Amino acid sequence: MPQCDVAVIGAGPGGYVAAIRCAQRGAKVIVIERKFLGGVCLNVGCIPTKTFIYTAEMYRRLKHAEDYGLKVGDVRVDMNSLLKRKNKVVSVNTGGIDALFKAYGIQVVQGEARITAPGKITAGDQEVTAKNIIVATGGRPAILKGLEFNGTTIIGSTRALEMTDIPKRVAVIGAGAMGAEFACVWNAFGAEVTLIEAMPTVLPREDEELTKRLEQVFKKKGIDVRTGTKVAKADPKSNSVTLDLEGAKAGKIEVDMVMVSVGLQCNSEVVAANPNLGVKVGPRGGILVNERLESSVPGIYAIGDVIDKTWLAHGASAEAIVAATNVTGGNKKMNYRVVPACNFTSPEVASVGLTEKKAKEQGINVKTGRFMFMGNGRAHAIGETEGMVKIVGDAATDEIIGFHIMGPEAGEMIATAALAMQMEATVEEIVDTIHTHPTLSEVMHEAAEDYYGLSIHSRPKKS
Repeated sequence: MPQCDVAVIGAGPGGYVAAIRCAQRGAKVIVIERKFLGGVCLNVGCIPTKTFIYTAEMYRRLKHAEDYGLKVGDVRVDMNSLLKRKNKVVSVNTGGIDALFKAYGIQVVQGEARITAPGKITAGDQEVTAKNIIVATGGRPAILKGLEFNGTTIIGSTRALEMTDIPKRVAVIGAGAMGAEFACVWNAFGAEVTLIEAMPTVLPREDEELTKRLEQVFKKKGIDVRTGTKVAKADPKSNSVTLDLEGAKAGKIEVDMVMVSVGLQCNSEVVAANPNLGVKVGPRGGILVNERLESSVPGIYAIGDVIDKTWLAHGASAEAIVAATNVTGGNKKMNYRVVPACNFTSPEVASVGLTEKKAKEQGINVKTGRFMFMGNGRAHAIGETEGMVKIVGDAATDEIIGFHIMGPEAGEMIATAALAMQMEATVEEIVDTIHTHPTLSEVMHEAAEDYYGLSIHSRPKKS
């Protein structure tokens, strides 16, 4: 019977980070994983999708190579080669985790875990005994009734990452991060894409001012965007699917394939299957935890998608550090005030903090500054001028309470905004910080100047 100080269930970006930090702090660690190291993110989520996105963006640029002064031949997409590269990228990343586990003496037990009692876990035919348990079992795609996956005409993102053919006509249901990203990939590869979203805007969690602009960009690229619209009925056939749509952009469409991307559900069965255990679960299936990430049962902690908080890989990793510190004798609390996010659409949309709407709903008197990438020299040099930056401040103090970017390299730039918010910086401190020229990050400086009506490269506002 394997025994340890800490048992971590799940080896995704929450689980493997928790395991390594516990080991760094002197604990004997066992990781129980049912499928593969790296979890969804490294194997069928973040990393492989970004590999697809990079290829799609490169292909889009090469089709317009002459605009950049380049003469190229016939550029085509080779899905078999793309899949080969994707698999290599995944292998390198997961192999790195395996090497780190060995270096830190972390034991891996393969199997489906069940917590039978505090400190007791079964995995296959083994039982693991641990002083503390960290649950990091993640989530799985939600299923729409009538649109259950069949692997051919109705699929999820995992199947989309395995396909060797590009669908001619595809409908993507759900314009969150995954759905919007795949819509951009298939659009770049030449597919006819219909993007269906029940909410009024694409990327519903982001600032509406940016996402309304993003919807217009999508339409210019040829994506049929249908926001405020739901699927009333689906009629799958052997080679196609007919969808009856209701709402703002109702109608009937026929496509070769439907990708369902309407969110995730928590893999909390590891505790929920044993009601006598006493671990409380929320109405959406997430394990309920306190700010130390401990569940209602002492010694059982939970992190990542299974607690229904951020649904972000880096959110899970941050929670992992908190939980790992606490199970090894420390005292750390999770702070969700500054958790950045990025949607790797074309162009990217990244954010941290409150949207203008959310801030107003909280009763904050807000002030905003904006700047368009169209006014940035580097954006013109690289041919990527779509997008804008929006900074949201507390009008009483000018402290930054939200930063929102739509444009090239938004995901890289948002880290600077997150650092500023973590340090409780004011908009004035961004203004007083000299930014390198020519860089895309100058848009952040200009937006901060615009907050005070002093942006150098913006036209004067009419009084």
